[in-house]
Amino acid sequence: MKGYLVYREEEAARNREFIRMFYEEGKQCSISFEYIPYNSYQKKGLPDVVLNRTRDALVSRWYEGKGVRVLHSSCITEIGNHKMKTLQYLKENLSDGILREKWMPDSVLLTKERLAEWTGAAAAQDKGIFCEAQDFWKRDGSCILKSVDGHGGSEVTELFCPYGEAGKKGQEAWKELYHALLLFQGKECILQEKIESDSRDVRVYILGGELYQAVARQGKKDFRSNFSLGGSASCYKLSGQELGYVKQFLRAFKKEILGLAGLDFIIRKDGKLIFNELEEMVGTRMLYQVTDCNVVRDYVRWLLQFMGK
Repeated sequence: MKGYLVYREEEAARNREFIRMFYEEGKQCSISFEYIPYNSYQKKGLPDVVLNRTRDALVSRWYEGKGVRVLHSSCITEIGNHKMKTLQYLKENLSDGILREKWMPDSVLLTKERLAEWTGAAAAQDKGIFCEAQDFWKRDGSCILKSVDGHGGSEVTELFCPYGEAGKKGQEAWKELYHALLLFQGKECILQEKIESDSRDVRVYILGGELYQAVARQGKKDFRSNFSLGGSASCYKLSGQELGYVKQFLRAFKKEILGLAGLDFIIRKDGKLIFNELEEMVGTRMLYQVTDCNVVRDYVRWLLQFMGK
C-alpha cells in the first residue's frame, strides 16, 4: 500500500524525525510512505491514502476529487484551520444538552476590514468604535484576540481596555492596544472573552475517531498554556464526567473521520472544561515526552484497518 505525507517544505524540515517514523512504522505494516512537497503534489501519481499535513483544504479536495482517501477530509481541514468555523460546526452538531451549558468562550468574528478600522481608532484614541469588545471589557477589562488560522499559541494576544473603570488608563494603554492590533493587520480574527483558568488546559488526542490520550498543559509566562511556548505538560486522567463530556464533542464529528487530531479544552478555575480549539494537524511531541505512547505506530496500524488491508 502506498501512502503520501504532504507537507509544506518548511514544515517538513521541522518534522523530519516525525516523517522518518512514518517510514519506519510503515515498513512494519506494508505501507510505503513518501514525503510529497506541497508545491508538487498534483504532479505525482496517485497513492492509496494521503495524510494531508499542509492545513490546506484544497489539497484534500483535490485528492477527494481523484477518489483517493485523505486524512483529513476537506471539511475537517477547513474547519480545523479556521477557529470560528470550528465553533459554527459544533453549534450545528453538538447535542442540545451541551449547547444549553457554557461550552465555549463567547466569540465574535472580526473581518480584516473591521480590524483595520479598530487599528485606526486605536491610533486616534476613538473609543466609540470598539463595540464588539464592549461586553468583554465591561466584565474584567480585557479579552482575547486570535487570528482564525493561528496555531501553537501564535497570533494570540490579550487586549486590555484603554479607558473606563475596568481598563488601563492613559496614552500608554492606547499605544499598547494600537501595537497589539497592528500585528494582526490583514488577518481575519476571532475576539473572545477571557476564561479564567490559571493558564491550564487539556489536550485530548484523538486517533481513529476515538479518545487516545489526554495531556494537561500549564502555562508559565502568560494566559497561554502551549507546550511550544514553554509551558509544562503531564498526563491527565479524565474523570467519568469529563469523559462523557468530551465524547459529546467526538459525536459531533461522527459525519467525518478524525484520524490524528486534538481537541483542546480550557480548564476553568471551577474545574469545568470549556472547548477552545480543534487542532487538525496536531503535534505529538508532548505525547512522546510525557507518556509511553507510540502514536505514530498506533496511527499507522489504525490506517491499515481504515484502508481494509
